[in-house]
Amino acid sequence: MRVWLTALFMLVTGFAAVTAYEIVRPIMEDSLTRASEAAFDQVGEQFESEIVRNPDFSTPRIKSFATSRGLQWGIVRAEDGEPLKGDPNLDWIPGVVEKAVAERRGVSNSIRVPSGERAGQIQATYASPITVPNAEGTAVVFNTFYTESDVRNAEKALDRIESIALLAGILALFIAGVAGYVAATLISRRVSRLGLAAERLAAGNFDERIKTHIEDEVGYLGAAFNSMAVSLKSAFGQVEQEKKRGGAILDGMTDGVVGVDRDLEPVFTNPRAREILESSGLDFHTRLQEILAKSRYSGPVTEPEADAGDRIIEIRAAPLEEGALAILRDVTEERRIQRAKSAFIANASHELKTPLFALSGYLEMIEDEEDEEVRADFLEGMRVATERLQNLAKTLLDLSRLDANAVTFRMEELYLEDLLHELRRDFEYTGRPLRLHVEKDVPAVETDPNQLHRTLTILMDNALKYSEGGSPVDLDLHRENGNAIVSVSDRGCGIPEPEQPHIFERFYRAEGSSRADGTGLGLALAQEIMHHLGGEIRVQSKPDAGSTFSVVLPLSEKAPLSRTLTHS
Repeated sequence: MRVWLTALFMLVTGFAAVTAYEIVRPIMEDSLTRASEAAFDQVGEQFESEIVRNPDFSTPRIKSFATSRGLQWGIVRAEDGEPLKGDPNLDWIPGVVEKAVAERRGVSNSIRVPSGERAGQIQATYASPITVPNAEGTAVVFNTFYTESDVRNAEKALDRIESIALLAGILALFIAGVAGYVAATLISRRVSRLGLAAERLAAGNFDERIKTHIEDEVGYLGAAFNSMAVSLKSAFGQVEQEKKRGGAILDGMTDGVVGVDRDLEPVFTNPRAREILESSGLDFHTRLQEILAKSRYSGPVTEPEADAGDRIIEIRAAPLEEGALAILRDVTEERRIQRAKSAFIANASHELKTPLFALSGYLEMIEDEEDEEVRADFLEGMRVATERLQNLAKTLLDLSRLDANAVTFRMEELYLEDLLHELRRDFEYTGRPLRLHVEKDVPAVETDPNQLHRTLTILMDNALKYSEGGSPVDLDLHRENGNAIVSVSDRGCGIPEPEQPHIFERFYRAEGSSRADGTGLGLALAQEIMHHLGGEIRVQSKPDAGSTFSVVLPLSEKAPLSRTLTHS
């Protein structure tokens, strides 16, 4: 840029110098000629001034005027060009005398002599009309010749001027080059500063600014650059915030998000998607790519269930301008709940149909039976079926209300020892040995006494149903790690270990439970109640060795540490 600007300065300066010389040279030549003639023009002016001062200008005075100025002179008649007086060798330019007499004013003219001994010289003639006695149309004439030496002097002067002009042009070119280089350097530095600032801005340094103290075009460009930098910083700040917000949303999503390009290569994945993809097999990856490829050509695609190891993933894919997007949703629990609901409805229908069929059969038989004892047996069977139907309906209603959070729990402080004594009295009618083991100084717990009593009643009822008639049932109360633990132990058939994780599922009945009457809802209801009370139920069991169900409740911090009671 510096070289180009310097060359431009010198080119413009050289062009201007040549143009100026071509314009000035003819003017200079003419000026030199006119300068030579100017001295002769002054002759006429001086003569006119003398006539104005003294109209009676005599012949001796005219001669003296011409001699003092080195001029030829004479008085010439215009009509025939006859010299009346003056130098015998007087020569003048034709037409000057006639014009002066005709116009009644002084007239001058000059020409270059074309030939003869004075060839190349400049002849200058001045004629002014005067009045001469006994002669009309006369004029006084002054004439002179500028010699060749005078012309050569003028040409030499012109040559000297040309030499000086050439030196001046060279000096001007040098000064213009230096000035152009300096100006180019200043401009180049400022433009380079703008370029460097633009590169830093493009690299992401939005705090880059241009400092300028000159209010010119480059200064205005710097101010515009600063305004642009401020705008870009604000815009990229907003973009960065939106990017972080979008990243936070993607990272916090419970669903996986996978974005791919045109070649189905992953562009971005959120943490949940990476977790799903890392734990799934090749078949799931292949199926995902097939769905993404299909969405590129046929629009949004939904795969309700895709196997990903031990999980079920719902895939929803949609095309993007430069690829495709898939949302991976783990529906394993949802499908399990759906299957559980379906199984629940089926089991509930089955459980309801059994007593209903029994009632229907008893009603049909009792109509035709006349024996009172048989009718009494039928009525007893109907009562048992009705009671079973009522218990089932009540349990189902309780579970439904617990699922809908429609049950109100009234929390209060309760000493579990009191509750266990009450529970033992409730089951004394069975005649079974009920043994109570209570650790001393167990503080109170904050719970709902009625709901906790119902939970322990379900555990006691199961312990009695799934153990032999003469075997005892143990009730135990102790503290452990800040919790109060109430255990119900029997010596019954026990529960196989593979089935233990499922015994709290609704309508599930473990192996060996078919010998006791039940619906498979008791433990499910007990677990739901404990969940709402903030506790849990634990189970330890071995086949043919019995089972121990433990209710774990956090101790109350507000209750007294201990108390002493006497129970009969």
